[in-house]
Amino acid sequence: MITNFIDYIGIDENLPTNIKYFKEDLLDTVFSKKDETKEIHTIISTSVDCNVNSIKLVNTSSRTSNEGQKLSGKKLLVEVKLSYRIKYTTNTKETSLYILKTSHTKVIYIVVPREINGFKIEDLVRKNKVSVETFIEDLYVSSRGPNSIYIRTLLLVNARLKNTM
Repeated sequence: MITNFIDYIGIDENLPTNIKYFKEDLLDTVFSKKDETKEIHTIISTSVDCNVNSIKLVNTSSRTSNEGQKLSGKKLLVEVKLSYRIKYTTNTKETSLYILKTSHTKVIYIVVPREINGFKIEDLVRKNKVSVETFIEDLYVSSRGPNSIYIRTLLLVNARLKNTM
């Protein structure tokens, strides 16, 4: 997808439907590169890849959140790693192309019920019956000066049962 003359790679076109246990999160990151000799002039493309590093079930309080969501007392703690590759040009006589690689780790919490289909969530997680998928809904990148890049990523993290027991 090309927007504002920047090619965005890694945005998911086919998002899941009928999702039950999920979290959307907007991640804003400013990355300052150390090599000041290769100043950013024009961003050509940005690619993002997202991987789940770990999944852990944690106990929390059972109550109603400020947003009105009923909290079951169980959440999946999902650690995701977003890896970015940004291609850019410099403003020199030879106009060279450079690639900047950076990554960002984020912890996402997904509220899950105490039981799904009559099975305790602890048993489902322990038996590896819960999978977590990540989707990049949107991506935006802009230069914030000759050595700084702003990255905004809209991330959807979806937990689902792999198959019934």
